[in-house]
Amino acid sequence: MTAAVLRLRNVADYSVAAACAAIERVGLPARKHVRSAAAILTELGAAPAVAYRAGRLGQAIDDENLVSVTRGLRDGAVSAEHGDAVASGLGHVTGRVELSDADRARVVHSLMVQTSPARVRESARAWAIKLAPVEDDPDAEDGYVPVAERDDLNEMTLNRTDDGRVAVTIDFDIVAAEELSAALDPLTRPVPEPDGSADRRSAKRRRADAMAQVIRTYLSHSERPESGGVLPHVTLSVPAAVVMNGQVLDSVAGQTISVPMSEDDAAVPWLGFGGPISARTAELIMCEASVALALLDDNGVPLNVGREKRLFTPGIRKALVLRDRGCAFPGCGVPPSWCDGHHVEHWEHGGTTSLDNGVLLCRRHHTVIHHGGWEVFIGHDRQPWFVPPVDLEHPKRFREAVRSNARRTLTLSASAA
Repeated sequence: MTAAVLRLRNVADYSVAAACAAIERVGLPARKHVRSAAAILTELGAAPAVAYRAGRLGQAIDDENLVSVTRGLRDGAVSAEHGDAVASGLGHVTGRVELSDADRARVVHSLMVQTSPARVRESARAWAIKLAPVEDDPDAEDGYVPVAERDDLNEMTLNRTDDGRVAVTIDFDIVAAEELSAALDPLTRPVPEPDGSADRRSAKRRRADAMAQVIRTYLSHSERPESGGVLPHVTLSVPAAVVMNGQVLDSVAGQTISVPMSEDDAAVPWLGFGGPISARTAELIMCEASVALALLDDNGVPLNVGREKRLFTPGIRKALVLRDRGCAFPGCGVPPSWCDGHHVEHWEHGGTTSLDNGVLLCRRHHTVIHHGGWEVFIGHDRQPWFVPPVDLEHPKRFREAVRSNARRTLTLSASAA
């Protein structure tokens, strides 16, 4: 019974793919003013991933090189996921190697007999490597460029996971990869913890932190390309009903208002690309992100849109650099150009954009302040002081404040430099 149901499901997926092929042939997307048959399926209620897979399969069933895939889909012996992986795998190989008819048939047969879509992709990569011409092959065409150096094969995917995170896969040519490595290298070095112990982050975590910092630095550059007429940065839309720390926000940031809030939607902040986020992360973004003033009512209608108001001015930031000399978090000291300006008292809670309410923090320690339980305050000496999180095993234990990185000494004397 189960096998029959699965075969029926495969046949149904083939029928949808065949419908997509027919929609493309008659030119229906152009008449509907959409890009493709997949967009039409999405309008009919299909999930975007399912719709675009059906569109790709629709192209595959018209490809004479994928007759075995089409036959397997039509008979219900091959799933849509497996057929899509075979078609994509063949495209991966042919993009790197010019195949003869015999080699193409061998590749398709090899991909078809794999046990899962993941194994299909692995096999396709192996075939691409195996069939790639040798650089010093005398029979190779003049002007041959090794696969490792071909920038026309560069690819990057961003896939949203079930928990809202994004998994990024990058396939770079060797030159772009070298540039990426050069950009990340100085930012991936271990940074001692406040107590002097070794950096507890894994190499993967340090690399991810470095990549995020490179992106933030690019977004802060005034000469980068515009997106929709504005410099692209974090897009944050927040309903007026959102409450943070017991206070109803009366001014919340957001560059564009594009997220409708119906009665069925939760009243939470939204990122333009990322979706719903927590109030604490919204506070983190509003410290430094280039945003404009905006409020949403219960229906997602803008209540107020103003100009940028939350960023530290160049003069105040220069004063922060002179005082903090980089990330002020104890034991860090990342250069000022890689730091955010953090409002000690959050802007939405009445804090001002001023030297006495600001501190420079790298993004790692900026996140620690917002999410890790650490606190920062400006002391009587007008310098930043940091208070470690509450010890859960000894919640009443006194939490001694720690000086900023620029003023680390062996004494807590008030007169210490």
